Amino acid sequence: MILWNIPIEKRKYGLSQSNLVTDYTGLLPERVERVMEATNRSDLQDIIKEANEKGYKISLAGLQHSQGGHTYYKDGVVLDMRSLDKILEIDEKNKTIRVEAGASWEEVQQAITPYGLALKVTQSQSIFTIGGSLSVNAHGRDIRFGPMAGTVKEMTLLTPTGEIITVTRDDSKEWMKYVFGGYGLFGIILDVTLELTENEVYAIQTEEVKTKEYEDYFKRLMDDDKTAMHYARVSVAPETFLEEMYVINYDITGEIDKDTPLKKEEGIRISKFALDIGRKGGKLEDLFWETQGHYIDSLDGSTITRNNVMRSESTFMEYTTPGRVEVLQEFFVPVNSYEEYLQDLKKLLSSNDSKEDFKVHNITVRYAAKDEVTTLNYATEDMLGLVILIQHGLKKDEIEGAKKIIQDWTDLTLKHRGTYYLPYYRYQTKEQFKESYPAWEEFYREKSQRDPNEVFQNLFYDYYLKEGSTS
Repeated sequence: MILWNIPIEKRKYGLSQSNLVTDYTGLLPERVERVMEATNRSDLQDIIKEANEKGYKISLAGLQHSQGGHTYYKDGVVLDMRSLDKILEIDEKNKTIRVEAGASWEEVQQAITPYGLALKVTQSQSIFTIGGSLSVNAHGRDIRFGPMAGTVKEMTLLTPTGEIITVTRDDSKEWMKYVFGGYGLFGIILDVTLELTENEVYAIQTEEVKTKEYEDYFKRLMDDDKTAMHYARVSVAPETFLEEMYVINYDITGEIDKDTPLKKEEGIRISKFALDIGRKGGKLEDLFWETQGHYIDSLDGSTITRNNVMRSESTFMEYTTPGRVEVLQEFFVPVNSYEEYLQDLKKLLSSNDSKEDFKVHNITVRYAAKDEVTTLNYATEDMLGLVILIQHGLKKDEIEGAKKIIQDWTDLTLKHRGTYYLPYYRYQTKEQFKESYPAWEEFYREKSQRDPNEVFQNLFYDYYLKEGSTS
């Protein structure tokens, strides 16, 4: 009965007709001129042409899971893209789907599962929009197909000057290079044609490894093509801090599934109870790590469809404690640097943060293959991405303290030829941004040429790119 009394929280954020908007962390509230629903392409085209003529600024918003002001701009107009959500065509023979950008991955999965088809690349959760995921060039658990941008065959784009164009991979103007991973700054993705694959059945294989062994373990995994998907968790518990890992592999069985329904969220209250224990740190973090191990071990030998791998639970992670915030950061390091990087990270972070304001709750490791598609490219070579769940207070000194630690963490990552991911809150300095993304000048130059009136704006662009171009 105790578990049933655990509240399932819901963070308050997003678009508001009171004109005060924010995104997932709530750290960057801003007043906008108005929020407009994207109803049809013709109206959108008129809005963009009017913005060019009258000088107002446009930002694009989907489900707003980014955390650094990417979906709004002070006194600007926010276009809510969620109504542009139609599935336009499924080509079973050629394994493609054409879908509008405001649709969620959940809606895409619902449409393709009966055909025995699945996504090639998406996040491990299905709660995001297609346009949003492509705008951040997301990655997930797949280790064979490369970045998400590489799965798009064709795109319909509304450009910053108000033209509707069809863009393919061999487009001479290279629109995909700037739109994908472009954070909504190069126009509106109206629809995309995505490559699909079979909805394979995987056998789950789990084990515990030492972090000092993971680099070699992962290289062997990549050399053995039986594993299609993979991720790992790193201990942040005091007794085993950054020394132990649990790995989860999804091995090909040769079966294709058309019948298994998409799984719903399960065990929300139990998962939340366990996570809340871990959030307290210290010995309770040790208990949480042990609990995770038992759960992961229980998965060993079971089977799951590809589509169901790509829809992990998310509701249990909601966090609404007054005066505190949970944020994400992600750091990428070359595969060959992983072991040394973790050793250096142990010197930077406290192994027991129970009495500290800055707390690290979870580190998940995923593979990010070298990306040769986008300009703001986080995977300059084959990388391992460390997705970090962090908690800190909201007082000025607490935010500054968190910023200092994350900036030091970023410097360490850069020392190891790594980068960091841009969809999150702007802890990093402008200098760190420039070092991590040396193509920023090309990105800014193309933005100026393709959007001469700077119609498409957001807080991220204003802080890192527009100001950075003159600093």
